[in-house]
Parts: sequence; structure tokens; C-alpha cells
Amino acid sequence: MRHFVLLFVAIGIWIFTNSPVSANVPLQQLIDETPRNGELILEGKKYDGNIKINKPLTITGEENTVIRGNGKGNVITIDASNVTLKNLTIEHGSLNRSSDQEFSGIRAKGDHHQFINLVIHDVYHGLFLNKVRHAEVKNVSVTGQGTGKLGSQGNGIQLIRSSDIMIQDSFITQTRDGIFFEFADQVEVKDTLVTRTRYGLHYMYSNDNKFINNHFIKNTGGAAIMHSQGIILEENQFSFNQGSRSFGLIIQTSEDNIIKNNEFYLNQRGIYLEQSNQNQIIGNKFFHNDIGIELWSSSTNQVFTDNHFKQNVAHVLNVGGEATNHWFKNGRGNYWGNEQSGFDLDQNGIGDSPIEYKSSLYKLIDENELAYLFLKSPSIGIYEKINEVMNTQDVMVEDQFPLIAKQKGRSPTWVPMLLFSIPILLVGIGRFYNSKRSR
Repeated sequence: MRHFVLLFVAIGIWIFTNSPVSANVPLQQLIDETPRNGELILEGKKYDGNIKINKPLTITGEENTVIRGNGKGNVITIDASNVTLKNLTIEHGSLNRSSDQEFSGIRAKGDHHQFINLVIHDVYHGLFLNKVRHAEVKNVSVTGQGTGKLGSQGNGIQLIRSSDIMIQDSFITQTRDGIFFEFADQVEVKDTLVTRTRYGLHYMYSNDNKFINNHFIKNTGGAAIMHSQGIILEENQFSFNQGSRSFGLIIQTSEDNIIKNNEFYLNQRGIYLEQSNQNQIIGNKFFHNDIGIELWSSSTNQVFTDNHFKQNVAHVLNVGGEATNHWFKNGRGNYWGNEQSGFDLDQNGIGDSPIEYKSSLYKLIDENELAYLFLKSPSIGIYEKINEVMNTQDVMVEDQFPLIAKQKGRSPTWVPMLLFSIPILLVGIGRFYNSKRSR
């Protein structure tokens, strides 16, 4: 009989903690009544915030579950470890910037959190992790107030003094900055789209992080990495980032970072490097940008190899004077497009002689920032041609081992040899007939 009673009680507790609960009971009361490490399943209705979670807990919403704040603080405040939020819409937090803290849809401390399948909007910051270790952020969508209010709102996801965070399969739009890092290490962001923000990624004093297969599209600036090292950016896309002095990626006061196999397409500047050293830029594609790479003299000892440059107004501009950087590694340089292609008689994919990429645009950029606004003007092409004819262009890049793309239907190796030999044969024949006439 005793065992039967205990079984009945256990079944009752299981049903209570794992069944949808009525929205008529205040959400904070439901949270307080849920046991530690229990799961609270919410109906597909609207619940009132603002709520506080101070114990390990899982809150799972059914379809159309909404937690709506009162517009005067954080919608959800977490001050505990091991908290999971799933399948929720979170809205209507405070937008007041004059308070002691910047309010958020979710503001969390503690360790080992999960934020899965969340929609956050009508808040200042979307998800704010402060001194959090070991957290997973998956399929989280944050929408801000829009372009006209970027300066008066917060960031999509903000990480402050946090570490060991995974962000994936998420979407951020119309916030001030998409993802903001400050003293946040061992973070990985992948398969995430950030669009229509000021900076898609704003990154300060954070080391040893990875960004894989993300899309930073139609922002004022795609990604800004500052005062950081040990960063890996691989297979990301930085596209359509246009505006006054816009960029796909800026690397400033940072070193020992790897920028590999990314695509920079239709940006005002693909990559901008300033006061940065020993970064590796490998295997990236720079297509249809105003400037492929803008490299200031304060940046030295970068390595550029296996990059593709095609149909940029200027592939590379060195601004502010000469600096020591390396445009090849282990006998491999970069692809410079058809206009810079040379001979590859042995068909090994490497040009038979070095090439020099020259430009005079750096003079305009150095003298007047307004020049950025006119880089696509036909007059810029005329300016370059005039300087080319007058031999007043400067060398931006000297690539000792330029890469030559193999083209379909290319002539076999004996064809260029034959073409090269024809003038020699003609000279020889001419000398033969001249000697015969003189006899």
C-alpha cells in the first residue's frame, strides 16, 4: 500500500511539472511553484512579464506562447545556473537608456544556459549574457526598432565577460549592433544571418573565438574586430555593406587572426586593416568591391595568399606610406584577375614572372575622405588611366608568385611556345634571305 501511495504521488508530481499550465495563474507564481530542475510547460497564450528566475529551471512554450513585459525593465531576468528557455516569443521590454542598467528581453547571469527557438522584439538589447559560462544560443531571432532608430536602441546579442558560448542558426536585424562582444572568449558563432544593423559584429577585447559560415549583409559595417587576437573567420560572407566609409570587415589594433575562405562582395571596402599585425588573409574572394583591401601603413607583417581579386575598382590600396607585408607564402601568391594575368608556360598555376599591381587612388583617399563616395564614378577610371599614361602610379603590391587560373579550353602548352618561337623563326628566315642576296 505504501509503495502504491508513493507511486501515485510521483505520477501526480510528474503530471504537474510536465503539463501545460493555465495562463490565468501569474507566470511568476508558476515559476516559483515549479521545483528546482523541473520543467514548466506554458500554453500557447500570452503571459505577463516581468519575471525573475533564481533557480535551475526549464520553461518550454507551446505554439504561440508569448511572454510580454510591462515596458519598464527586463522581460526575463535570470540569476541562476542551468536555465533553459525554449519555444517562446519575448517582447515589450524597457527602452529607457537613462536607467542604471540597459534593459533586455533576456538578461542572464550564471552558467550552463540554453536559449532555443526564441523570438525577441520590442526590447532594448535582445539577449544579454553577463558573466555567463557555457551557454547555447540556437535558432534565436532578434528584431530591433529599425534603421531610423539604430542609435537609440541596443544590440541583438550582447556578451560581456562571458566564455564558452555557442551561437548558431540565428537571425538578427534592425538592431544597433548585431552581436556585441566585450571580454568574451572561446565563443563560436556559425550559420547566423545579421542584416540591416550598424555593425553586424562588434568585437572588443575578446580572444580565441570562431566565426564559421555566417552572413553579414546590408549593414553599415559587416564586422569590426578591435583589440583582439586568435580569431578565426572562415567561410563567412560579407556583402552589400555600403555607406559612408563602410566595410565588410575592419581589423583594428588586432593581431594573429586568421581570415580564411570568406567572400567579400559589393562592399565599399572588403577588408580595412589599421594598426594590426601578423594577421593571415588566406583564400578569400574579393569581387565587385569599391576597394578590395585598404591597408594602412600602421599595419605590418600581414600574409596574403591564395586570395582572388576580380572586378574591384581597386584591388588593394596602401594608404599612409609604405609598410612591410607579404603577398605570398610557400611559393604561392594571389589571383589578380584577367587584367593582371601573366604567362604560365609550364601550366603549374603559378605565373612565370612577378607582377606589380599599381594604383594612384590612395592619393585621393589620403587627402580627402569624401573620395570614398565617388569611387564608382567614371571619372575615377579616367583618373587612373591618366596616371597610368603619365607613369605616376605607385606600386601597391608586388607578388612574386602570382596565381594563374586555369581556363576551360585553354591552348595546350606547345601553343604559347610556338607563338613565342614565331618571331625568332621570322628573324632567322630574314637573315637567311639577306645573306643569300648579298652573295
